[in-house]
Amino acid sequence: MNKDKSKEIKTLSPALLAVLFMVLSGIFATTMHCLIRFATEDNHPFEVAFFRTIFVLLIFLPVVIKNGMASLKSNNVKLQSYRAVVGSIAMLCMFYGLSITELAKATALMFTVPIFATILAIIFLKEIVGIRRWLAMCVGFIGALIVLRPDVELGFGPLLILCASLMWSSSMLMAKKLTQTDTTVSITFWQAAGLIPATSILAIQVWVWPTFEQLIMFLFIAIAGTLVHWFLNEALKRADITALLPLDYLRLIWSVSLGFIFFNEIPHVGLWLGSALILGASTYIGIRQAKKKEQLSTNTNINL
Repeated sequence: MNKDKSKEIKTLSPALLAVLFMVLSGIFATTMHCLIRFATEDNHPFEVAFFRTIFVLLIFLPVVIKNGMASLKSNNVKLQSYRAVVGSIAMLCMFYGLSITELAKATALMFTVPIFATILAIIFLKEIVGIRRWLAMCVGFIGALIVLRPDVELGFGPLLILCASLMWSSSMLMAKKLTQTDTTVSITFWQAAGLIPATSILAIQVWVWPTFEQLIMFLFIAIAGTLVHWFLNEALKRADITALLPLDYLRLIWSVSLGFIFFNEIPHVGLWLGSALILGASTYIGIRQAKKKEQLSTNTNINL
């Protein structure tokens, strides 16, 4: 029975598999956020973040054993350290933000990561951006304002989610730079290990010994987070990011559903409109970036 299912999966086209993996990545991302909300009802977000980091390292341990300790060597310790600090701020802001923010609103605001990444690339990497991408970024931020609804109430939770998105975008740019000198195993391991100092120091301040059931929930948070990245990477191997980005909007549907079922959260109309603007802007930026890479690749081949 299992062999037949395995054969059926293998015979699926790469494009269909990419769609399936992208959808699964979104489902596990929303599941992780939902589990964080549950976990932070009885435990402080900083403690949940600490245990999530520990469990991620334990999950990653077999990969380290398989590739050997040499695979952990970094040729840019300074940048790895900076990324650990930025990643720590991002995770702590995200976990605390999720504990006090509606799932759908948090998900919508996380769509701003590509927009922040473009702005940081302009500032720090001196990337040249055309008028169309500038307009897309403006549209994206208008969408974020609609989701935030500052005219009604500018909550602390949504601001933390935006801060986390900004920090994640910084971490992405650093990871991109690190790929020039370090292995994927090294980048992934030190990102996880680098989160331990900050999360442990803050977790000690609010420490309450978790029950066995709570530890299991922390483990599930770590597993869900790991599966998010695994399915996303598998999807990107099989299809272009420009084709997959629109599927990211499904995460909002999952988060609205889980928020309604488990937390009685009913999203306002503005959230859908703002999310559409944010995702539309992010998708356009992704498409323009992919086209730019293709043009550079073509020019390089011609020169060669």
